Amino acid sequence: MTLQHGRTEPWRRRDFRIAGAAGLINNTGAWVLLVALPVYVFVETGSGRATALLFVAQVVAGGVMGPIGGALVDRWDLRLSLIATNLAQAVAILPLLGVTPDRIWPAYVVMALQSTLRQINDPANVALLPRVVEADELTAANAALSGGESTGRLLGAPLGGILVAWGGLNPVVIVDGLSFFLVALALLFLSADTSPRSTGKKNEKMVREGIKIVRSHPPLLALLSINALSQVAQGGFVILFVAFVVETLGDDGVGLGFIRGAMALGALLGAAIIARLSNKVESTRLFGAGLLGLGATSLLFWNAPALTTTLWVYVLLFSLSGLPGSAISVGLFTTFQVTSPPHALGRVAGIGYAAGAIGVATGSILTSLLIDSVSLRVLVNMEAFIHLAAGFLALFFVRSPDGSSP
Repeated sequence: MTLQHGRTEPWRRRDFRIAGAAGLINNTGAWVLLVALPVYVFVETGSGRATALLFVAQVVAGGVMGPIGGALVDRWDLRLSLIATNLAQAVAILPLLGVTPDRIWPAYVVMALQSTLRQINDPANVALLPRVVEADELTAANAALSGGESTGRLLGAPLGGILVAWGGLNPVVIVDGLSFFLVALALLFLSADTSPRSTGKKNEKMVREGIKIVRSHPPLLALLSINALSQVAQGGFVILFVAFVVETLGDDGVGLGFIRGAMALGALLGAAIIARLSNKVESTRLFGAGLLGLGATSLLFWNAPALTTTLWVYVLLFSLSGLPGSAISVGLFTTFQVTSPPHALGRVAGIGYAAGAIGVATGSILTSLLIDSVSLRVLVNMEAFIHLAAGFLALFFVRSPDGSSP
């Protein structure tokens, strides 16, 4: 079972199947929480700023912990790191059982704890992939994992909306906690060598060295900077989307989950196309083109109320954004993996997540300050234009791993 260009399909590898299954379960649970918690807070408080604080708590923890988490990943066994963080996340979700309309603050604690743990979990996942597939399979493997992430969104986003509308946060805690436990169980069966790859520098300043590596590799420096810019738009989006769907479309949470989950349909198609063309498409070009496509589809989505507020139209429009979203994800992580020194991949990924978190925090804070005084239509179109600007910058300034123009 090989691709037409002669490479082995990643899915034939047992460890990759385990990693893919774990990713699917993890992403399903993550989307349940990502949809349910902001909806609960927004509906119960009626405050855009209270909702924005959820994302601020998440991204501040991520921005602080990202480089540290990546450094820990480079020192620790990857399999054990992933098992431990998933079990810890299962415990860290429990304070949501104490959230009520009059006591929202445990929600912020949970978001911060989850984000902190993901700064170990996510870089470990990025660093794991080159251990379970060959180097020439990375683009196809990332595309396959992107498809799994999209399937998790397709399942988890509408489920999150249904659960919170039906039973509040208690069923959300049960589903999300179970997902973390199942991931930890699956990862017990990995057989690849996941031990740390030491450089022999016992006293190496891990975080500082990681920053030096990023600065000395032009593809990484440009990629991280432009991705951080695009995450400013993402930080605004997570607040604006809830306000847009609840206020403009008049939804109570169920429709929000279906709209958000619809992106997975386009992303699945995008992942399949990228996997088929993985030997022909430069990863940096994928990243830039994806940002441009996301900006264009965002403009369509935000301005459609001038014509209609029918729910299925927004499900369709949001599904279109999955194609460029898949290209962004695959381009970003493949460039990380082929450009970073193997012993520092965790740190590079951690710094990337931290830079993205800073961008998201900036967007969330600015949006929370503006949402009650600036027209929602103006804010949502600003979000789309930031994606377009980041896309043009990526096509001009992000170089391929060999240093040539994409």
